[in-house]
Amino acid sequence: MALGKGKVLGRGLGNLIPVNENNVELSKDESTGLREIRVSEIFPNPHQPRKQFSDQSIQELSNTIQEHGVIQPIVVQKNPSGSGFVLVAGERRLRATKLAGFSKIPAIVRELSEADTMELALIENIQRENLNPMDEAQAYQNIIDKRGLKITDLATRVGKNRATISNLIRLLSLPKSIQDLVKEGKMTEGQARPLLSIPDGKKQWDVAQKIILESWNVREVENYVSSYLNPDKKIKSEPESSDKRDASIVKLESKLRNKFSSKVEITHNETNGKGKIVFSYANITDMERILDQLGLKL
Repeated sequence: MALGKGKVLGRGLGNLIPVNENNVELSKDESTGLREIRVSEIFPNPHQPRKQFSDQSIQELSNTIQEHGVIQPIVVQKNPSGSGFVLVAGERRLRATKLAGFSKIPAIVRELSEADTMELALIENIQRENLNPMDEAQAYQNIIDKRGLKITDLATRVGKNRATISNLIRLLSLPKSIQDLVKEGKMTEGQARPLLSIPDGKKQWDVAQKIILESWNVREVENYVSSYLNPDKKIKSEPESSDKRDASIVKLESKLRNKFSSKVEITHNETNGKGKIVFSYANITDMERILDQLGLKL
């Protein structure tokens, strides 16, 4: 006999927590905070980093829930400003459960600070389904501001490379119009990052349009920006084409450019093995970012 919607979600949950005599609501387990809650009593997480959800993804999850129930509980906390609960993690599961027509969902009730809520929501989104770069960048910045963390500390907490977080956060300094292009998937993070070196917002937008219209790859964007910022140097250095330079030096130069999101030039003397590595920066903030990635401070 099929179970009626609204009675039991997540088959097997009753083995973990006893149901009451009416088989309607699961009692709270003091050690886990696990219980069954009406979806109508759960309010959205105001710190949800994901701003867009795939309708197809929600529908597919809803189909799975109709067949098997909710296998993994969501996480909520008591609503600090009234009755009910505030969602912490599991918005896709909650949306899919509503779509499936169920009235209740298994949930773990936690006591969390606002910063904890932000962090857990971000970690869940990172682990389950990739956020778009701008939503992820804003979520990182919000946690840094709320907790007063350094990027290195945040990277450890969320299991990400420090340079990855640093580069994402830098995108927040781009004009909103360009951020929207990245958010909509019309431009990648790698294509947008070189635009940070251009000091003029209007020029940044003009280049962004070229990137889209001419389908430039990351290297083409980097070359264009480099030529724009150093027009004379480009003509001067033209004879020294890549075929006259050691391939390993050219490759290393490209790796450093990508790692530090900055123009990097390596001058190497084949005769004595000496040389120099030059990093270019757009402003003092950009310089501090590069020094931080190098483990140095002003």
